[in-house]
Amino acid sequence: MILQKLCDYYDRLAADPDVAISEEGFAPQKVSFEVVIEEDGSLHAIQDIRDTSGKKPVPRSMQLPYCGKRAAGIMPMFLWDKADYLLGWVPPEIATAPDDEFASDQKKRLKKFERIGECHDACKTLHLEMAANLSASEYDALKNFFDKWTPTQLSDEQDKLLREIGSGFGVFRIRGQQQRLHELPAIRNAWAKKSTSVEDSKEVASMCLVSGEHATLARLHPPIKGVSGAQSSGASIVSFNLTAFTSYGKTQSYNAPVSESAAFRYTTALNMLLQRDLGRKVQIGDTACVFWADKPTESEDLFGFGLDTERTEDETLAAETGRMLKRIALGEADVPEAETGFYVLGLAPNASRLSVRFWITGTAGELIRRVAQHQQRLEIVKGSKDRDVIPLWLILAQTSRETKEIPPLLGGALLRAVLTGGRYPDALLAAILRRIRADREIKHVRAATIKAILNHNHQLEIPVMLDSERQETSYQLGRLFASLERAQEDALPGLNATIKDRYFGAASATPATVFPRLIRMSQHHLGKLEGGKKVVADKRMQEIMGHIDQFPSHMNLTDQGLFAIGYYHQRQDFFTKKPKGDD
Repeated sequence: MILQKLCDYYDRLAADPDVAISEEGFAPQKVSFEVVIEEDGSLHAIQDIRDTSGKKPVPRSMQLPYCGKRAAGIMPMFLWDKADYLLGWVPPEIATAPDDEFASDQKKRLKKFERIGECHDACKTLHLEMAANLSASEYDALKNFFDKWTPTQLSDEQDKLLREIGSGFGVFRIRGQQQRLHELPAIRNAWAKKSTSVEDSKEVASMCLVSGEHATLARLHPPIKGVSGAQSSGASIVSFNLTAFTSYGKTQSYNAPVSESAAFRYTTALNMLLQRDLGRKVQIGDTACVFWADKPTESEDLFGFGLDTERTEDETLAAETGRMLKRIALGEADVPEAETGFYVLGLAPNASRLSVRFWITGTAGELIRRVAQHQQRLEIVKGSKDRDVIPLWLILAQTSRETKEIPPLLGGALLRAVLTGGRYPDALLAAILRRIRADREIKHVRAATIKAILNHNHQLEIPVMLDSERQETSYQLGRLFASLERAQEDALPGLNATIKDRYFGAASATPATVFPRLIRMSQHHLGKLEGGKKVVADKRMQEIMGHIDQFPSHMNLTDQGLFAIGYYHQRQDFFTKKPKGDD
């Protein structure tokens, strides 16, 4: 199902003239240099083509012929590769090793030297064999190059450039032409036909589980890049590498027969989704979440904004989108293209492979309403600088001191809860309360998240603003603690630390051990107040104490959450402008 929908997404992008996506048989690759040859095949120059507009040179991305995933063996690429394959270039650490090294090191150096020669010979053989399928005059120049070339022809300057580039990839161009060889239509067409031909393939042909067609099966699938924490060279969703995974004598990816065409399409589509600039990826903890629809729709942008507000820098657009989500949650607006099929895939790194954290399907209307309802549950009274729409990554950031300390499974569990409408993970409430006790800060995002969890998981119906008539003792204790702190601040202005810094953790967990002492202390603070301030503070505490029968000896996580909300509501109420006539 996942691979089929990714293949369908590739077909959608390929049919869109405004989207640049790799053609079948080609894949994006970073290129650092070009080998410029004359029409007679002699070498003219080796040129550095990296982008130098930034602080340091960066390779350029090009669509190059895809020859398969290179593992440990020798495998040349068509019309592009590293310098050792294209030119037989030997790195200086191998070519200039001193003769008096230990015998074992000499053997290793000689073995590497021989391997480079084998790599270059394999590259030469591949390009000469391809000449039979190509009639382009430009390719004759490349054929002559491989017939004439020897690695000793490199100049000192060329050798220095290759040393600077290191393991970067290179391509071919004929002097005087703008297009490189891999960009010429005749050569591209010939390669596309060869790469999709069953007859020319040395691999196995069978029925593809994705398309249902009889086709060449992919032994190794193209790498997937862009998942944070995975190998930089790419990771795999479909991969088998041990005999324990062998089934009915089928090794490697033949265990899950996927055609080369389907493997190329689904990996190309997934790599496209994982690119930052496409706007179809949200990073939540260690989980990379990608999403797409059956057809182009505004819902894709709306969905992404609901999970990560940082995807747009336009404040006006962000405000409009936030209002749209609120109206959808309240049932005052419809989701654009609500019946369009919508898909969300969560991937997490797992060594050289990728773990599928979740796969959620539905319509655009279903999924966006759930995201909008999640944002509606987060709504709570806030300051002028607080956010209207809270991204998921910011919620996760409240659970730990540093990003690397966030529990690895928590992000996926939170996102799954939002997208399915299920319960928020219990670990989220515990982690936020733990951080509050550690740094004694109840900020807007923390209070909003606690409110959402208590309302959704425990059906407590906590309002957006202060509710002075709530009957839960824990909520009123939070209000009382905020009022005691306010009295201290008014009585002793300029304090570096208040009762919150010393007593908050104990007050929220074991109130009976702390509040009697705090109330005795408050009498001293109230005695320092004068006039209206004293009357208002005394009246407020009496009103709150009227809702409290006794101080509990212990409070569970739910009560601690209510305590935090009561404290936050009361603190925000202190700074909310009151109508005339109120105290």
